[in-house]
Amino acid sequence: MEKAGKRARDIQFYSEKNQRIICVHSKQARDYAKFLEEQSWVSWYETSKPLDQDRFAHISHTGLRKEFFQAEWVSDFYIIHSDESITVFELATPEGLKKRAVIQKLEFSRRYWSLFDVEWKVLLLTNSEKN
Repeated sequence: MEKAGKRARDIQFYSEKNQRIICVHSKQARDYAKFLEEQSWVSWYETSKPLDQDRFAHISHTGLRKEFFQAEWVSDFYIIHSDESITVFELATPEGLKKRAVIQKLEFSRRYWSLFDVEWKVLLLTNSEKN
């Protein structure tokens, strides 16, 4: 999960699944998107899925920074499966999981998507998958 509008780098490519140009912000995200392109269980997916700020009022503030509730956020991958179920994946590195702010962002995302009964997961990137 990252703040909306934050761009370290833009990588664009044509997605056959989505029949349009997709934009991601890291090589890891591009690699995962390419993986999704090949999976029969994926109907389509969205990258940088915006979170609806109006729903933030329904998220518990316990253990989260209050400024998270004023920012605009996007989730890394919003995936619609062939059975129409939905999974949200957030990308994280082992180094990131050592940082309180990263853990809190992931928890914010988890709480948000639980409001919609959406399956939520962290995709842990290995060192070999770094930019």
